Amino acid sequence: MPRDTQMVKQACDACRRRKVKCNAQRPCSQCRSARLSCRTSLVRQKKGRQGQSANVLSELRTQNAQGNEPSNPTASLTVATPVVNPTTSARCRFARKENVLPRELIHDCSEYFFTRMQGTVPIIQAETFQRYVEQMDHCIHAYCLVVSFCAFVMMQTGYSSSQAAGSKWAQSMDAGRELLDEATEARKHLDPLTVPVRQSITIAFLLYGCHIALGNQRHAYYFLREATTLYTAGMLDTQSGALDGDEDDSSSGKFFWLLLISERAHAIRRHRPVTLQVTANSPTLQDPSPEDTSGIGFRCLADLYRPFDESFLGLWNGTHATCSRESLILLDKHICAAVPPNLELPDIPMADLRVSQQWLRTMIWQLSTTAGFLSSKASHPCMEFRYPLQIARDLSLVTWKLSTQSMETHGIGLIEKIFEVACTLTDVMACLSTAGLRSSGFNLGPQDYLKHFFSLVNTLPGGRQRFLPLLLTKVGQTLPSMLQPITQHLNLPAATVEAVVPAEKADSEAFGDMWPDDQSYSDFNYAEMSRIGDKTPEIDEAFMQYLQSSP
Repeated sequence: MPRDTQMVKQACDACRRRKVKCNAQRPCSQCRSARLSCRTSLVRQKKGRQGQSANVLSELRTQNAQGNEPSNPTASLTVATPVVNPTTSARCRFARKENVLPRELIHDCSEYFFTRMQGTVPIIQAETFQRYVEQMDHCIHAYCLVVSFCAFVMMQTGYSSSQAAGSKWAQSMDAGRELLDEATEARKHLDPLTVPVRQSITIAFLLYGCHIALGNQRHAYYFLREATTLYTAGMLDTQSGALDGDEDDSSSGKFFWLLLISERAHAIRRHRPVTLQVTANSPTLQDPSPEDTSGIGFRCLADLYRPFDESFLGLWNGTHATCSRESLILLDKHICAAVPPNLELPDIPMADLRVSQQWLRTMIWQLSTTAGFLSSKASHPCMEFRYPLQIARDLSLVTWKLSTQSMETHGIGLIEKIFEVACTLTDVMACLSTAGLRSSGFNLGPQDYLKHFFSLVNTLPGGRQRFLPLLLTKVGQTLPSMLQPITQHLNLPAATVEAVVPAEKADSEAFGDMWPDDQSYSDFNYAEMSRIGDKTPEIDEAFMQYLQSSP
């Protein structure tokens, strides 16, 4: 049976309007007998008969006689042109910008994404995306998805770094903003409930990633919440365990876990609630073959975030008061075991796995600090005050082995995790003696780890403008003795050391004039930044708890 015929999972437009049984062939027997054009549109038609359309068969024959059938018959089997009727014509009047999305850009973005990111962000398959590209000229839903996809690649990944210096796409953030505006405008003309839910969720997820790249946390959370809500509603409407629009079972499982991972990571960073839960009916990930490195990496990533459910987030957000040392110790052990030390993967999936692993260990230590569980005679290292030093060592060793390009691929989210680990390390270092911070002989020390994190934040795209000023301010206020060595290590101008001295200056002002021409930095909303210390007591208070627990 041809591939296109297998993909048809719904009645054709004519049979659905006539409310007769369709045999899913193209053309179907009902349309052949009535001499109608047989096609399937992804835009659901309004139910019920209105006005002159009461005689459905006559209406369909009239439309067919007026030449409403698609110019490309094969296109109607995938993403067909929306049928414009009096109830939807106002919504579908959308004027596209000219030359905003050249074919060359679509090709570059798709090639970058599907060769580097398909394993870690399995949001869409290459064949499916190509079908949307073919239909975007006459289908606004397909156009919105393609524009959102290109905006996501240009803004949320390391796409700009992969371009040559003279390339017209080298300044991808500016071009990405223009594409985001176009996608947002196109989306205003869509009804997300009239297309397969998978397509609506994909668009919402891509827009979430774009706003994360810009630091628009409220916008990002809105689109992420919309994606998870549509997914939940879509699963309630199906009995097969797959969404309308899913290509296969493996795609359904990866799609669910991608949304769950993204939602839980965002919930931890921003202290938000979650929608998706892991139940007995949740889609599962198929066992990857030993050669499927992307599948192995994604399964490990899913295992990392699996236990961070509503119970943990209730403790994290302060809505649940009960917390035990044993539960946090088990959680830390799970995180360490989810990504085995001897795991061999390509750099791109390994970068996301290892950085996320050390970041989650840091979050558990912060929760232990908040709960007052630190002790000099702890039963597990995660309950010790010096545990962030071990985390920093592990993260430093891992990132030294990874290529810069592999870390750039994961965008601003990976940099933020490194930033939070560095902030926690700074807090702990401020409570240690100077001798305990230096390296000894051939052994590296906390100062070396902190300098390395500064180098990563300074080098990776977006880190210098967004997180380096915050991290310099953090060190200047908490560990001022390290400020000059770090600025020398980064070859920053000496004026930056003096900028941190006035304590009355806000964090966003202390280094604001270092990059006066960077628009993305000036637009960043620091009020919603998940800073270390928001949900954790001041480090001196935590240290006093540590001393009081000592015999």
